[in-house]
Amino acid sequence: MRMLIAGVAVAMLAGCSLPASLVPGEPNVSKYSSKPPKEYVACVLPLWQQQIPKTTQIGISNGYRLTAPSIITADEILDIVKSKDGSRVSLYQGPPWAKSAAMRQAVRDCL
Repeated sequence: MRMLIAGVAVAMLAGCSLPASLVPGEPNVSKYSSKPPKEYVACVLPLWQQQIPKTTQIGISNGYRLTAPSIITADEILDIVKSKDGSRVSLYQGPPWAKSAAMRQAVRDCL
């Protein structure tokens, strides 16, 4: 019985740790910037790394993805993709109690 309860608990925690971009739904913040993706990511990456030093940047189709890892909840993910007049910025955050206002503010400050 203990094994069953432990298995269910692990499965529930694994579901909580999936990156928000893998979960269907809308981004928490979706904005446009006149800056191209390379310029925008150069602005926001250092601000995110001040908050979470293990923030990483990878290249994705037509842009970049920043991932700020979380030990407890879903990672905070920022997709920056090329749009007609600059960049489309999409921020995915975890549950309401775990959202970082500083990360969200950095996204807005770099627009």
